[in-house]
Amino acid sequence: IGVFDSGLGGLTVLKYLLEYLPNEDFIYLGDLANLPYGNKSQDNIIKYSIKCAKFLESKNVKAIIIACNTASSYAYDTIRNSIKVPIFDVISPCIKEIIYSKNKKVAILGTEKTIESNIYANSIKKNTSSIQTYNKACPLFVPIVEEGLEGTEITQSIIDYYLNDIRKEKIDKLILGCTHYPILIK
Repeated sequence: IGVFDSGLGGLTVLKYLLEYLPNEDFIYLGDLANLPYGNKSQDNIIKYSIKCAKFLESKNVKAIIIACNTASSYAYDTIRNSIKVPIFDVISPCIKEIIYSKNKKVAILGTEKTIESNIYANSIKKNTSSIQTYNKACPLFVPIVEEGLEGTEITQSIIDYYLNDIRKEKIDKLILGCTHYPILIK
């Protein structure tokens, strides 16, 4: 099974895949040459994502998981239409979890492009009108993770800066709309 992300964040997805599919073999591709995707143009996100998917397809994988929310937001349909193996994204399972919960207020954290795509809020609203969503772009989170700065004072200051407004909303659920973000959970 092929898994790709713009960098290290997709390893958070791979960790769970290894746990839940212990008998499968995986190929992980972190596109460090084009990291981060979250501030790139839509055309470049699609171009980089197709290149990653085609590379994984060339390795005879039986499926590909787009372990990047930004790539999932902009390139999923294009990849699905240009690759012969099944393609999975990281957004759809999250949306299903949210719409079948009893949450009323959901905050969505993501890269600039993922938030700009409004994919989470639109998908939630398409399935239920009872959930209020709050979008927040957190563009500095990816570089923090890629540089190994999680757990530092400066990181805590940046997290506080991004989350101050959301804390006031008394949200029920927080969507970490980038696979880098779980590394900052603590």
